[in-house]
Amino acid sequence: MIAVSGASGFLGSYVVCTLLEKGNTIRAFRRSTSAMSEFENIFNYYFSQYSDTQRLRFRQQLQWTIADINDIPSLEEALTDVEEVYHCAAIVSFMQKERDSMMHCNVEGTANMVNISLLKGVKKFCHVSSIAALGRVKSGELISEDTKWSNSKHNSNYAISKYKAEMEVWRGAEEGLQVVIVNPGVILGVGDWHKGSCKLFQLVWNGMPFYTDGVNGYVDVRDVACAMVMLMKQSIFNKRFVLVGKNVNMHWFLNSVAGYLGKKKPTIKVNKLLSQLAWIADGIKGKLTGKAPSLTKETARASMNQFYYSAEKIEKECSFTFTPMEQTLQQTCEQFLKSHSEKTSIS
Repeated sequence: MIAVSGASGFLGSYVVCTLLEKGNTIRAFRRSTSAMSEFENIFNYYFSQYSDTQRLRFRQQLQWTIADINDIPSLEEALTDVEEVYHCAAIVSFMQKERDSMMHCNVEGTANMVNISLLKGVKKFCHVSSIAALGRVKSGELISEDTKWSNSKHNSNYAISKYKAEMEVWRGAEEGLQVVIVNPGVILGVGDWHKGSCKLFQLVWNGMPFYTDGVNGYVDVRDVACAMVMLMKQSIFNKRFVLVGKNVNMHWFLNSVAGYLGKKKPTIKVNKLLSQLAWIADGIKGKLTGKAPSLTKETARASMNQFYYSAEKIEKECSFTFTPMEQTLQQTCEQFLKSHSEKTSIS
């Protein structure tokens, strides 16, 4: 049996679909409060070329179970008779007020997953970390799996939580668990257009006149899922792999998405001062409206930095090939336009 935590989320949904497509039986973890709409949309999109009979067969291979990574009894039951674990569950937030809950989920939750996997005799454990957990010393440097973590103003609370989560996984390895860690960049693909990195496409659709010269690593969500399954199948353990398809300038990214969506491209360059004013103003707006701000102090700072990542390790050791970023953006935008058109026709 293969277990996937965070299975109803963006990446978790693709991991589940990738495993189902390869004929595996999956025990998918979800919390009692988890919405299933994102998974259903991704499942239908992923298997859109299959017949109704084949899609039914995939659903029959899938077993949903209520399990919270911070609830020990539910985890003990959920991990019984499990041989492989894909740990995708995590909170991604750049809001200061969510720091404690993020640490509780990402660090303590991962420790629980590791401990109970050891207790239950799990044979393989794949942990989803982040490029943020690699540490960022200064803007402009090339970062790889060998980059040493250093306390820095560039490390967000999310980065710290993922770094500490990795420490729990490495501790599990020392205790006998066979682990592999992936460090994906900003994950792009078809999902919930109002959540996470998928929200970037909605922001451009709504109109994004601003841009920065910031650089970050991006990757196709399908590549992340495929890499994880490949690493587990090849039994590559006690290693971690950066998963970045391309280091992308934010101006290029926004221009590309705007072009594919038929929207006006950004023309106003934002400097450090304007960026600071923007997150302050957005924070005030959020307090007045009760809505979560789109921009925070951490995201504003990150948007100005230039970080480059090397995925040479997985490309050389595993002959892994990433989807061209232009293809990822084009296909994602095509699906965005399709879903937007369907939503408009229904309303």
